[in-house]
Amino acid sequence: MPTPALHPDVIIAKYETSRRWTETETHRLGKLDAWNASRLDDGALFLSARITGHNPGRALQQFADRHAGYLSRRSQAPGDQLPALDVSMPGREACVWRTGGVWVELWHPTPAPAPVDRPKARPAGSVRPPRRALAGARLPFGRRSKTATP
Repeated sequence: MPTPALHPDVIIAKYETSRRWTETETHRLGKLDAWNASRLDDGALFLSARITGHNPGRALQQFADRHAGYLSRRSQAPGDQLPALDVSMPGREACVWRTGGVWVELWHPTPAPAPVDRPKARPAGSVRPPRRALAGARLPFGRRSKTATP
């Protein structure tokens, strides 16, 4: 049995994915790096590539939208699946599909969320500023009479 990287189905899947990446114009937003081929626990072939560039999230979204349309019009083998978004691993976003018996994954790391600035707690025993009166039933000034007095 050949190694996963040299398996003919993996080579075809890598070629098709690279070609579709270029055809969908997503190569302008990011490029595919770090190709990795392996076998899953059930013996299925798995091909993974990382998206790098100035906007990998947008590139992944555009590619998934256009590639899903392409795959849905193409004749599919039994077991093939359309692209789906996968966010099950923290810190990364991926698009996964199965074609020709090979699971293909394109992914990019997601930035860590920015820390939330929370208001600082007051020290114990501090005095709160007085509350201002809100406009309501009792106003702090008297009413004007409707008759003018000269």
